[in-house]
Amino acid sequence: MFSRVLKRWEISASTGSHFDVLDGLRGVAILLVVSFHTLYTNPDSGILSRMAGYVFTAGWMGVPIFFVLSGFLISFPFFKGRKARPDFWYQRGYASRRMGKILPPFYLSLAISVAICLWFHDRVGLDSAWKWATGLANFIETPTSFSPFYWSLIVESHFYVLLPVLFWMTRGRTVTTTAAFLFLLLFFIPLLARHLTWPPGMLVWPDETRLSTCEWLFRRFPCQLDYFAFGVLFAGIYVALEAGSLSLRPLGLFGYAGAALMVVTLLLWGNWAAEFGIRAHPTRWSVEISHFLPALAAMLMLFFIFDRETPGSRFLSQNWLRFTGIISYEWFLFHGPVVRWFQTHTGPSHGSLPAYAYRTILPLLISFVFSVLVYRLFSLPILNHIRNRLKQA
Repeated sequence: MFSRVLKRWEISASTGSHFDVLDGLRGVAILLVVSFHTLYTNPDSGILSRMAGYVFTAGWMGVPIFFVLSGFLISFPFFKGRKARPDFWYQRGYASRRMGKILPPFYLSLAISVAICLWFHDRVGLDSAWKWATGLANFIETPTSFSPFYWSLIVESHFYVLLPVLFWMTRGRTVTTTAAFLFLLLFFIPLLARHLTWPPGMLVWPDETRLSTCEWLFRRFPCQLDYFAFGVLFAGIYVALEAGSLSLRPLGLFGYAGAALMVVTLLLWGNWAAEFGIRAHPTRWSVEISHFLPALAAMLMLFFIFDRETPGSRFLSQNWLRFTGIISYEWFLFHGPVVRWFQTHTGPSHGSLPAYAYRTILPLLISFVFSVLVYRLFSLPILNHIRNRLKQA
């Protein structure tokens, strides 16, 4: 029964292909993100508590997973079109699909946040709101206290706008040539941009200034596009290999390598953040590691779609995990205000499990239920309307 419900909540892809495994991977990504924003442990409680704390500290790596997934899923129809016709460069309905998915929930969450700011007379929040609403936050350093999540939407929009341009530049090329060119371009230009924009005097600034300035500089175009490069490369590989052949099923084993690498990366980065303070004191090596390792791990996990019968693929295809992935964008947008309210109006748990659950688990449950309602009653009707119009056209 739940499977039938999920089928009605899915959005049909322009290619006609749907990957249950990737819904689950999206679910893993959002669970990492909300854990990063909400959960914490006592580092003096033992090795298991410390390891859990490391994962929560590095839970922001769910965002790179989203970026790699976008790189694959958004470029996949372009590569299929390129394989059918060498001069193909634009997917019909591409812009309306992207705007219909991203903008309505974003502006709804923005409206709710503005209402909260008006209620509490938060002038800083109102000033930040119009900058996010107009995209000026990409050019003007904006306090992340208003919403620490919106920056990733600007990064996504960078990729959405750039991708058709890149396919236009490479029209007439084969799938493999296009994939190689796009990967090299999207990987090395952000790397060079981060190197050239690394702020002078970084190491002598106060911790808070250092972190906020570094994060603002490195979320601007094109500094985050290397995450998408790995998804684009995988899309080219997948289309070029004519996936679906039984002889390619062993490639699914690479998914386990990706899962293992992601776990190791989470633990290592969390440990380095605790031991060396690399989150508050970003360095060149810590920034580059935080780009390369999670992106590579996420790309390898995409290989699970070559064999959907492996235990790893079946785990990611579980209905509860897929459902979490389907409403992940709404949960990403709406969990923040609820979590911040509970963190502001509740004190430390002092080792009390009920107090800890009230401060952390309860806001996640409330925001999850609200996100489900927003998706079902607001986002899904808009997306279905757009797709129905494209089918009629």
